[in-house]
Amino acid sequence: MDETMRRLLNEHLAAQESIDDERERLTHVSTVMRYPLPLPGRNQPRQGVQLRLRLDEGVADRARAVSLQLPGQYLRAHRDYQARLLTDAVMTAIARQELITDEVLDGVMPLLRHGAALGLWRLTTAAISTRSELDVYRRADLSHSQRIAGIASGPAPRIEYVAAALREEDVAWHATYRSEAVQFLARKLLPASAEDVEDILFGQDTPEWDDFLLAMIYRSEFDDPMSGFRPPMHDFEGRGGSAVWRAKRCLERHDTLLWLRRSRKRGAPTTRVVHPPGWPLRSPDRWQSTVCPLGPLLPPIWSSHLDAGRVLDIGAVGRPVLWPTIEGPSGEAIPVPRFDVVTAAARGVHLDELIEMLLVDVADPASSGDAEAELKSEPDGDRVPADSDADIDLDDGVRLDGYIDEWESQPLSMTAHRAFNLGLIDAAERDAAVDHARIATQEHMQHVIASLVGEDDQLCSDLRAATDAPYLFAALARRGRRRLSITTSSWTWPVTSLAAVIADSSVPVRAVEYLAQLMRLRCKRRLERSMEQAARAAFDRFGYDPNSIL
Repeated sequence: MDETMRRLLNEHLAAQESIDDERERLTHVSTVMRYPLPLPGRNQPRQGVQLRLRLDEGVADRARAVSLQLPGQYLRAHRDYQARLLTDAVMTAIARQELITDEVLDGVMPLLRHGAALGLWRLTTAAISTRSELDVYRRADLSHSQRIAGIASGPAPRIEYVAAALREEDVAWHATYRSEAVQFLARKLLPASAEDVEDILFGQDTPEWDDFLLAMIYRSEFDDPMSGFRPPMHDFEGRGGSAVWRAKRCLERHDTLLWLRRSRKRGAPTTRVVHPPGWPLRSPDRWQSTVCPLGPLLPPIWSSHLDAGRVLDIGAVGRPVLWPTIEGPSGEAIPVPRFDVVTAAARGVHLDELIEMLLVDVADPASSGDAEAELKSEPDGDRVPADSDADIDLDDGVRLDGYIDEWESQPLSMTAHRAFNLGLIDAAERDAAVDHARIATQEHMQHVIASLVGEDDQLCSDLRAATDAPYLFAALARRGRRRLSITTSSWTWPVTSLAAVIADSSVPVRAVEYLAQLMRLRCKRRLERSMEQAARAAFDRFGYDPNSIL
């Protein structure tokens, strides 16, 4: 059994790898249907029979590379968002040789091309969209129609690009309900001999496809292609709001790369605001991008710098643009000294996240805004041009969101001992901070003892004996219903950004490494909370409408 499965899998992988066009590769229909669905609730056993295969080295990676991954799915994610790449490879390998029978799969076309499976998924997302998403589509369609009619002039406003990213980028929300909708549509549109429909789903460029898509988008009680599919048991508005947030983030990542590519030009802006989450980015004045003169090929010296993490490639495919660089002693471009310290400490971080944790301004807190107003209106001042280096200002009129994390509104503080260990202060400064904290704590101890005089003399005696042990003192004070505030030896690091610390040669390398790891965690948390805020704002605005189709 094990040997047969390995043979089938190897044959399947060879067939998939021989097809250059990813959309032409095959997938089993159960992958897009996400069948079998996980049981509701946490810690539930997996559905189906577990198949364990001993694969040769590299086979699993090959299988993942040629299997179907739907928009919004990831290898490591919440179970609703988790891709089933190895499962897809095994199921497709079996189905190439023998039909898989099942009460759900019977009567459905077993093998689809990736393009057709994505077409089926696109129809599903059009039919099962939240009001947050529909609001974006409505405003984008209105803007587009006004420009076509000549009512509005100028380039497309940002809302149209948000809608395009929501439809086409890797931002979709997933839930068991949407997977059930895929199963419903698959049984309805793709019976065993529906090759013509599979062609329509694959091409997505015919009048029949347009009819399919419009019917899904403009569902009504009188003409509903999803008629017979059960309504949802609860609201998915939060997931839809999160998907809109992710679409905006896609645009912001694109804008940030364009901003950095233009940094080599004289007078290029050195600051911009990324929205969401609403934080400012500030590039050091000397940092700029460098375009190599050899087109898609890098000179050996720059190739070695790139491999060592001393620069990043922020260019489009086939057009390498290296950043950050500074002007060397002879006027030539050279990597920023110590930049590789950060790339080593942040190994595994995506390019856009690395850039933001480098440049986010931690000295000037983001000003508070109205999250509800931000949800209702797009900052149309931003434009998303084609992938070029045209001089277009992307930074006018950007609103900040309403959530301010504590690290954005307060200086970066640490204990004096940590600051000393990182080489930021000397022993005298450390000892002075420790003495100051000890004196402040002992002053509060005396206040606590004085408040108990005449009330509990024995406790006062015990407290006086414990003045050199703050935590024992605090425990004794609680017996008298008193609370001791223990002052720690705190030191404030007047840091503006990680990039500024890299440029400051007086800061030790171990301190740069510490700040890189800290900013990695804090930026990640800030983004997670911003997306959570967007989900809650969407639910608060649109809520649950029992009369809605969704």
